Amino acid sequence: MTRLDVACFDMAGTTMMDGGLVLEAFRRTIEELGISGQEAQRAHEYVIATMGQSKIEVFTALFDEQGARANEAFETHFVDAAREMGVREVPGVRQIVEELRSTDFEVALTTGFSSSTREALIKELEWEDLFPVRVSPEDVGRGRPAPDMLLWCLVRLRGHSVDSMLVVGDTASDMLAGKRAGAGLCVGVLTGTDDANRLRDSGADEVVNSVADLMAIDAVRKADKS
Repeated sequence: MTRLDVACFDMAGTTMMDGGLVLEAFRRTIEELGISGQEAQRAHEYVIATMGQSKIEVFTALFDEQGARANEAFETHFVDAAREMGVREVPGVRQIVEELRSTDFEVALTTGFSSSTREALIKELEWEDLFPVRVSPEDVGRGRPAPDMLLWCLVRLRGHSVDSMLVVGDTASDMLAGKRAGAGLCVGVLTGTDDANRLRDSGADEVVNSVADLMAIDAVRKADKS
């Protein structure tokens, strides 16, 4: 394997505890849209199945011409719910990211949220210094499971090659995007949506309990440019 030098982390469920925020924001959104009954149930199941993907793409698939309105409502409700319920990082995230950076990794944060929602969460979490490179689907064209965000990060961080990239996420979409980008190592974490079997079926090379366990993986621990 090529030496790893770029680490791309997902946000909600991977580095930030979700705590039910996504589903709470979705509940408020469909209530605002006046959707109920079987249609609401179908939409709820679809949102769970597509966790990690671009939110605007998810809502467009669900609600067609109401997709943009639904996405705007969701983003507003998510930030409101985050401020009401509080947001916190997955235990150990700051320590592990700082450790990776100390061994010459470049790091980035990817998310299916819009850039405005992403930055509101970054401010709440006080991560401005932790993830200097952050990207949302609107910044590059397509969200997960397309590889666009990851490849953008690789270019921005001047990674050696696609297989020098480490991708970390909690959903099948994260793993699929990593494989499509040619990442050298895709690591699934169990702090979010999907279980170990689904993560592996979607391309995870390794599955760990949380981001805090990354250094237990030989390829990560031994990666050092020096």
